[in-house]
Amino acid sequence: MNIPEVSVGFYIGSFPITNTMIWTWVILGLLSVLFIWLGSGLKVRNIGKKQVVAEWIYSAVGNMVRDTMGPDHAFFIPYILALFSFLMVSNISGFWGLGIVRPPTADLATPLAMAIMTFILTQWNHIRVNGIGTYLRSFLEPFPIMLPMNIVSEIANPVSLTFRMFGNLLGGLIITTMIYGLLVGANTMPVWIAVGSVVLCVVLVGRYFTRLKGLPKNKKAGLILLAALLFLPLAVTSFVHFYFDLFAGILQAYIFCLLSMIFISA
Repeated sequence: MNIPEVSVGFYIGSFPITNTMIWTWVILGLLSVLFIWLGSGLKVRNIGKKQVVAEWIYSAVGNMVRDTMGPDHAFFIPYILALFSFLMVSNISGFWGLGIVRPPTADLATPLAMAIMTFILTQWNHIRVNGIGTYLRSFLEPFPIMLPMNIVSEIANPVSLTFRMFGNLLGGLIITTMIYGLLVGANTMPVWIAVGSVVLCVVLVGRYFTRLKGLPKNKKAGLILLAALLFLPLAVTSFVHFYFDLFAGILQAYIFCLLSMIFISA
């Protein structure tokens, strides 16, 4: 079973455009449209449901930023909101079809780029708060001999952010691919087909359950066993998607943002 890989979709001149870049643009485009729509037509009175949702999202992220970074870092709310939204949608994008959508965050380049952005903001904020002189002297503390160790410790932050995200997403992709190969025999079945098939099985069993009661015990047991064998691959693959794509994807996005806030405000 081949694991979905980063591949070149087309070229612009001699510059290769990979599937990671394509899905990143798609996700960014969808998020841009969503947030522009949520932020349009805001009112002070007689607010609608759309504005309630927009204010709830902003307030939830704002409270997290203020609690973690302090009230004086509230101007980082837009960055953390954008970062969390992109990482969350990227992480769960594989939910829609293994082999069809390869999560951009399963490509080392994407979490590395996000980690570098956080690293730059971290150094800028430390200079902004402490001044350039104090910032440079901090690399010599507590003793000048610690300069190499202090530099390494700063570089270790984006490296740990990158490989934590990349390792979890790639690991989930590999495990999901192996389970697909074992139970389904392919790695391109969209998850909505699996979920739809599970729902269909449940509906059919519920509708014809009364007819099963009149069958002899041996035939009834055989039909139930057959239904269970048909249901098992769909149930397992659906569970795998829900765990590795939804649960782990959202959790990893939250952890990435939480650590980013801690590093920036430290």
